[in-house]
Amino acid sequence: MVYDTALALTDPATLDDDRLLPTGALMNGEVTAGCWLDADRLVLATGAEGWSDGEESALPPRHLGVWSVSEGRWLHRNPIADAEPGILLLPRGDHVISLLGHPRLLDTATGRVVAEWPEVGVPVKATCFGASHVPSPVAALHSDGTRLAIAQTESIALITLT
Repeated sequence: MVYDTALALTDPATLDDDRLLPTGALMNGEVTAGCWLDADRLVLATGAEGWSDGEESALPPRHLGVWSVSEGRWLHRNPIADAEPGILLLPRGDHVISLLGHPRLLDTATGRVVAEWPEVGVPVKATCFGASHVPSPVAALHSDGTRLAIAQTESIALITLT
C-alpha cells in the first residue's frame, strides 16, 4: 500500500483507500522491492511468486514497473532480464541499482541490465520476509549518484558508476 502521510495526518480516512496505487495494479505479482524515482514515479519489482487472475493492467511476476501517481497508471512494465531484483533498489536517475547476489544497474523503462558487477558479492535474499538467516544487503549511494558503497564481509566495496 502507498499512502500520502501528510494528507493522512489531516484526513485519516485516506488510509482506508488505495487511491495512490490501486490494489488491482499489483494483483499478479508479489512486490519484492520498490523505491521512488522522483516525487511522482514509483518503481516496483515483483518476484517469481505470482498468480494469474486475468488482470491485464497488473504488474506480473518477475517484472519491473514504473507507476505514475499523478496519472494513476503504469508508465512502464517490463520483464527483468536475468534474475529477480532482490529486496533493495536504489534510485539513480531513470535507473535503479538492484542487489541480489551482486549489484546490477537496471533501466526502469526496459527492465534490462545496463551494467553489473559480479565481482562484488551481496547476500542472495529475494524478499524482505522469510529467510531471516540471510542478512539484507547494506549499501549506500552517494547523493550525486556517481559512487556506490557496498558492505562486504571484511571490507567495503566502492563502485564508480558511469
